[in-house]
Parts: sequence; structure tokens; C-alpha cells
Amino acid sequence: MNEKTFQAPAFVLSLSLSLLASLSGASAQGPGDSAYLERRNDHGIVVYCSGKGLLDPDAEQFFKVGTDEIFGEVENTPEADLHEQMGRDGISYLQGEEQSLADLAEANGVGVAEVCGQYKAQITLGRMMAKNKAGK
Repeated sequence: MNEKTFQAPAFVLSLSLSLLASLSGASAQGPGDSAYLERRNDHGIVVYCSGKGLLDPDAEQFFKVGTDEIFGEVENTPEADLHEQMGRDGISYLQGEEQSLADLAEANGVGVAEVCGQYKAQITLGRMMAKNKAGK
């Protein structure tokens, strides 16, 4: 696997900005779109992190609520399912490159817990969307 050359602040910024970038192009996404494949990989990573106790047990539910609300529900494809499974196995797919979360964390001088923590804002957004949708 290729080692990414991010510095920790750039890595944090990259993950944080990926949601904002996705917001602007949400309507143009489809099952073969790289941003969609990254989102499906992110979904798998949230499951992986939750299973390791690094995110709340209900993180997957609220991550999905948020991303479905932003991107809309898109039909599953074998390629998208594969990218989600890679995430569930602890493999990141970002900008067309695959890397284990452990390698990604090490390359950026952080722990896997910090990599997983980057999804907390998106999960919180999903919680707020679910609450808003329920009228509470």
C-alpha cells in the first residue's frame, strides 16, 4: 500500500472538509461516483470503529441518517458494497487509494482512535437530522 504523506493537521482538515465538499456536489453523485464510493467506505469505517469501541454503538445508524439525508439514498452496487466491506475491515479508501487505518494513523502521527474520532461530527449531524426529522 502507498503511504500517504499527510501531516496530522492536513489529515484532520481533509476528513473534515470531505463532508463539506460532498454537500456541494451531493446531487451529482451516483453509484459509480468516487465520492459515493468513499462515503460507502466511510460507512464501513464507522462500523469498524464502533466495533472496536472507538465510536458509540449507535454511530452507524446516525452516520447513515446524515449521509442519506445529504446524498439521498442510492442503489447499492457490487463496487459500492466492496468499498463498504473494505471499511468494515479497517481499510480506508480516500482519493482512489487504499490504506489500512493503522497505516494511515501511523503515517499521520496519530492513533486509530483519532482517525475514528474524525467521524464524530458527521455522526452528531446525523443525530441532529434524525431528531429534526422526528419533530423533536
